[in-house]
Amino acid sequence: MRKPPKAFFNTDDFTPQLRDIFSQPMLDPTKVVLVGIAVENPEDSGGKLIPAESNRQRIAATDGKDIWKWEVESLRSLFRGNRQPPVLGDYPEAYNDSFLLFDLHAVEISKFFGDRRDQEMEEIYSTLRRRPDGRSLGLVHDYLWQAAALILGTRPLSQAEFEAIMARLERSCRTFERGPGSRNYVATLRSTFGRCGNS
Repeated sequence: MRKPPKAFFNTDDFTPQLRDIFSQPMLDPTKVVLVGIAVENPEDSGGKLIPAESNRQRIAATDGKDIWKWEVESLRSLFRGNRQPPVLGDYPEAYNDSFLLFDLHAVEISKFFGDRRDQEMEEIYSTLRRRPDGRSLGLVHDYLWQAAALILGTRPLSQAEFEAIMARLERSCRTFERGPGSRNYVATLRSTFGRCGNS
């Protein structure tokens, strides 16, 4: 299991625009910030939630208390530098916090709209790697596009590093896949985070 870092965020690593946005209110770097999920009927906790129409370029990030709004032109505009990634093996330590944030977003969207199929997640990660700003594949793709923007905005990652992270996430989905309907990837993440919470 990837160990959570002492602080999820270092504002020195943020893009200048995002650093300004997270200054009002001031971000607590030890708290996890995730992209919010817009729903039409948030008060209907007992029924089926309905996703709200949204523009993936308009991002609302939250730590559960405060909300920060950010408009993103593209993922490509957030790539920084030309650093080359190391080989990412079974336990890729180099980008622990980036993997952890992607995992948390995968669990979050599944919590609201059901566990995603392994093939769906693999296709989304593959599309983000090959065509970061390609056409939308739907709600989950748009949400993970926003998660990718949050990660790229808070971490100085090159295009090559981003592609390596996406390729490793694709591989994880293939590893867990046991057929067209299997949902083992997200189920395993949820189980792992549950164990961490109980330890």
